[in-house]
Amino acid sequence: MKKHLCSSKGFTLIELLTVVLIIGVLMAVALPNYTRSIERSRAVEAMAGLKSLNDAVYAYAAGRSGANTCPTSFTKLVISYPGTLSADKMTLTTDNFEFKLNSATNAYIPGTDCPGVTAKRLGGTKYDYVLWNPYVRGYSGKGASLACTGSNEASIAICESLDLYTAGSTPY
Repeated sequence: MKKHLCSSKGFTLIELLTVVLIIGVLMAVALPNYTRSIERSRAVEAMAGLKSLNDAVYAYAAGRSGANTCPTSFTKLVISYPGTLSADKMTLTTDNFEFKLNSATNAYIPGTDCPGVTAKRLGGTKYDYVLWNPYVRGYSGKGASLACTGSNEASIAICESLDLYTAGSTPY
């Protein structure tokens, strides 16, 4: 038997380039969906935080009247939420969001005269949107609904993907 000195073990350059090209195309298709999914999960986390914080504001305001009806700082609420408080204790900053107390001036918490809490996505990314409960004075039963508005196309796309966007709607 004769042995061949040149065996064809391995891949040719064309085969390797083809595989790299296919992987590149798959990444180009998958990456935008992946980043949108990550941003949606951050928004859902903020939505849960809004629900908890607005419920805590409602609990604080229940049974109070006069000038002390609405809380003047997050420290007055019976809730523990991870983040850093500002000096005036009206802003709670997490890794991704800034929650502001009494900032949804067009959205009063039902059963109270207190404006709701807003969650604003922190800068540094292509996403810049605000989440809030669109409570309207005199309406009960809107408590579980949320709204979202964005300042650019990518942010509005996130709001639309959560089915929370209404053009022209704002918490301020």
